Amino acid sequence: MIEIISLLSILVAIIIGIATNINVGFIALVFAFFLGTTLGGLSPNTIIGFWPLNLFFTTVGVTLFFSIAKINGTLENLSTMIIYRSKGSKIKIQIIFFVLSLGLASIGPGNISAAALLLPIGLAIAYQSNMSLLLMSVLIIQGSIAGGLSPIAPNGIVALELARLNNVGELGISIYLLNMISIVIFSTLFFIAMKGYKMNGQKTEVSPPLPFTYEQKLTLLSILVLILWVIFGKAHVGFAGFTLAVGLFFLKAGNQQQAVQHVPWTTILQICGAAVLISVVGELGGIQMMTDFLAKITNGQTAVFIISILSGTMATFASAVGVVMPTLIPTTVALSESLNFAVSPAVLTMTIAVASHMTTMSPLSVMGALALGSLPAGVDEKKLFKKMYIVAFIALAFVSTFLGLLHRLGIIK
Repeated sequence: MIEIISLLSILVAIIIGIATNINVGFIALVFAFFLGTTLGGLSPNTIIGFWPLNLFFTTVGVTLFFSIAKINGTLENLSTMIIYRSKGSKIKIQIIFFVLSLGLASIGPGNISAAALLLPIGLAIAYQSNMSLLLMSVLIIQGSIAGGLSPIAPNGIVALELARLNNVGELGISIYLLNMISIVIFSTLFFIAMKGYKMNGQKTEVSPPLPFTYEQKLTLLSILVLILWVIFGKAHVGFAGFTLAVGLFFLKAGNQQQAVQHVPWTTILQICGAAVLISVVGELGGIQMMTDFLAKITNGQTAVFIISILSGTMATFASAVGVVMPTLIPTTVALSESLNFAVSPAVLTMTIAVASHMTTMSPLSVMGALALGSLPAGVDEKKLFKKMYIVAFIALAFVSTFLGLLHRLGIIK
């Protein structure tokens, strides 16, 4: 009975959060305290100890650094410069927005920041040039998501840290590569289905970029240093982010107060609060019960397909990084054991991460909501809402089938 109550607390926290617009992480912390102390006999200090400190530290460090790059206009000017190289070709503009969003998200800002930066620009160009708003939205969102699970991007950091915390092991760039390959294939198919190639030869006007300022040049250099330091110097990405942010503050290339305000505290607190509740649920036996249930409805052949559907469906209305991954990744080791390791914990973890991100273009999720909020004045938001919801489930069907096929063929195992 305790196990069921603990599991239901996760669902209730999500429902209350959606219904009241209160941060799910805050609600999760309240539930964690009362469940842990009353049903689990856990002390407050034990519950506080479940706070994912390394994840919190790393995410804050990275997002603080890239807040500076966003505030001082570095990312926007870099984007404008790259888009200008299309020379107004409509087909090139669409492809550039996809590649640009993938690249920006990969180097550190993450999918939400990249999409928030590029969606207003891309949708304005698409509207003025009579290009499909749906296609442009999907290309920017999917490109951002493709880069969002990079090992130095916030969502990628969360996925890798959850894998470590739950004894899945070090996954390196495997999640990032699988996610990117899946999205590139899906986006290419979607581009063809939407007949984006028919824009070939058509032109539109694009604005020239402004010269980079002293502050922006310093920021670009800092981004390069961050990438090289983490990849080749094996630096802790959180410490690297804090160090370079302090350097930019010292050189007057960024405003400290504004940078701190632009850190996505809501998302970070949601992730960490959910992680605390999941840990308490685990102590009460709820995670084991969920694992046993999943083991009953899956086998070695169907596990990847079913986990994909479950993860992707949850992410159409709940945060992939704040709810879906923290809820499901803790089940992967035990689920793999119950299936006699026919599917490895690593594959199950990658499946959860990739499938949950593929469907976040849903208008009820963060990325889809960003697209709707970036629409030019006069556009019928309801039409795009319906279309993006449909595309989210098309993406779900694709990723479930694609990952299931890769597993059956032994490509991921």
